[in-house]
Amino acid sequence: MPSEHTRISIIGCGHVGTSCAYAILQNRLAREIVLIGDTADHVHGEALDLQQAVPLGTPVKIFAGTYKDAAASSIVIMTVGTPAKFSGSRLDMLAGNVVIVRSCIQRLMADGFDGVLLIATNPVDVLTFIAQRESGLPASQVIGSGTLLDTERLRHILGERLNVDPRSVHAAVIGEHGDSSVAVWSAAQVAGIPLARYPGADMLPGQEELLTAVRHAGPEVASLKGNTCFAIASCVTRICEAILRDERSVLIVSTPMNGQYGLHEVALSTPCLVGNCGVELALELRLDKTEQQALEYSAGVLKHAYSQLSSVS
Repeated sequence: MPSEHTRISIIGCGHVGTSCAYAILQNRLAREIVLIGDTADHVHGEALDLQQAVPLGTPVKIFAGTYKDAAASSIVIMTVGTPAKFSGSRLDMLAGNVVIVRSCIQRLMADGFDGVLLIATNPVDVLTFIAQRESGLPASQVIGSGTLLDTERLRHILGERLNVDPRSVHAAVIGEHGDSSVAVWSAAQVAGIPLARYPGADMLPGQEELLTAVRHAGPEVASLKGNTCFAIASCVTRICEAILRDERSVLIVSTPMNGQYGLHEVALSTPCLVGNCGVELALELRLDKTEQQALEYSAGVLKHAYSQLSSVS
């Protein structure tokens, strides 16, 4: 059950933000959900629609609020941004979204926020790095949704191909949530059995084909329905759950690197111990040489994007 005073705020009331609010409501994670957006009538309407679903579940207060309201939250979820365009890289959204995210962070911190900031706006890794630096919050308290979604997409694909419950598939995607993501094939397992030895694995497509399918999963959904919202909302809700329940669960999320894999000055995804304080420990997987090189390349892509942004800001 949620704590009596638990509040989660969501900045951005588009498809992702409202889907997150609904998923959090259905999972009964908070006593209060605050929605913040640019258009007052739209945000108020979303809050009313959600509030009218409350009588069928646990009592929750849902309302359109202010940054002062958000500052008193345990978790603030950032989904704000320009409309997603999946014809190119997620990094193409950086120039537009960084202006919006920076403005939101400044307003949030001006009201004294000291909870966990959860970034779901793309490009999530670069924005996680910027949010941590510019908010002044400890690195543990700024989390990007990162490749948790990519990992779940890979588990889904493998489970479907192998005709096994994807919850029994243990496979990680790390690095950038984007075109340079890295699948850690050397550690992939099904029910504790190395993936390569699992019955039927010899009939799987090649590793690059599988990873390409993961990378293209979001654009495919967006091209069919115009957006992606439910899967990312589930990932965001799962992260919130681990924080609020102090689970110390291992989730693959984006966090600033502090020497893991030999990397610094970049945020990207790796398995992290997530609890009440946010990322309590960023874990380092044992990678083979090819995977390590791929991760270093991914980090380089993210650093380059940040450096290009810095040079014109």
